[in-house]
Amino acid sequence: MASIEGFRGDGLTAANDVDARTVTAADDPGVVDVNVNQTNPNTFTTGGATEFHITDPVVALSGSGTADAPYLRITLNTTNATGITVQYNVRDIDGSTDNAPQQVALHYRVGTSGAWTDVAAAYIADATTGPSVATQVTAVNVTLPAAAENQPSVQLRIMTTNAAGNDEWVGLDDIVISATCSAVDTAPSVSGNTPANGATDVALATNITINFSEAVNTAAGWFSVVCDVSGDISSAVTVSGGPQNFTLDPTANLQYGDDCTVTVNA
Repeated sequence: MASIEGFRGDGLTAANDVDARTVTAADDPGVVDVNVNQTNPNTFTTGGATEFHITDPVVALSGSGTADAPYLRITLNTTNATGITVQYNVRDIDGSTDNAPQQVALHYRVGTSGAWTDVAAAYIADATTGPSVATQVTAVNVTLPAAAENQPSVQLRIMTTNAAGNDEWVGLDDIVISATCSAVDTAPSVSGNTPANGATDVALATNITINFSEAVNTAAGWFSVVCDVSGDISSAVTVSGGPQNFTLDPTANLQYGDDCTVTVNA
């Protein structure tokens, strides 16, 4: 799945000037849409998501009779992330005589399907000026709700809706998504043991030591000791030490010539 995709948003609204904050229905799978290599937002009128190769290149959105609610969709992995901040600039790049109230809203959802939730603080009632003016830049800087934290998949949707008049192009630029990330908790492992793996000629009265990389909590059955001659002697072993370094002391000395395997169960 691509990290950033453009969609037309066909059929998400049934009228013009619908409040973009309320358009939270799913659009799955949606109509992928990017009009590429355009150079003049003043004259290009095909609604949807468009890549404009202008002096300051940008991907922009504009509604139309077909593109009812075009949007960019961004897919994130927020595992171990908190305080997720979304920042971007919304640029009026349409210097034509059009002068429509071009709304922009931000939605999010956990997972890759289903309805969306509006992020109210990101709403822009009109991201454009005009007519024949294209200078407005509106900065958005919001923190996502805690529900979006520590998730394998979170999606964002930056959307406009079809205006009553001729829609204007709004560029979505300088997108930055940041968070506070905690270190991944590495599972403990066996860092050492005696006798060593594959050891031979071990003294019959030798105890078994198991060292972990960090302190662990053990439960019944966390280890087994099985020998070729003596069989499973796990229940005849006294355990001492812990929570990181353990000693296993068989009640009876192991038999001469016996081949024993100690297994640590995760």
